[in-house]
Amino acid sequence: MPYTINWKGKEVHSHFYGTFTPEVHIEALHKLFGDPRIDDIKLIIGDFSDIDGEYLSDKDVEYPVAMTTGAASYIRNIKVGLVAVDKKIIKLCRDYIELSSHVNPTWDVKLFDSVDKAREWGESSPVI
Repeated sequence: MPYTINWKGKEVHSHFYGTFTPEVHIEALHKLFGDPRIDDIKLIIGDFSDIDGEYLSDKDVEYPVAMTTGAASYIRNIKVGLVAVDKKIIKLCRDYIELSSHVNPTWDVKLFDSVDKAREWGESSPVI
């Protein structure tokens, strides 16, 4: 399993590493949104800074958007900080942000180049 999910208070940090495939992402999202602790979360950090994105295409952003749209129907007013450093992964994160902004209006999603910056933003002010 090339990822970890760490829960701490009102934050959850999903850290992906190594070979990253759409199947890995889908498995992680199922675990994340299927966990009862998700109901109390105010910040999700999706950390893609340590992955190999060679197995991804532009279409691989559609299913995660669909999954988070379903989650947004019952999880509202949260921040999602995406962390990426690879150009291909940054593009996919931007595509995700663009698509999800139309279907998840109660989620504030931003892209960062470090977990620390994402966490600082997430803790700075609540989503209204």
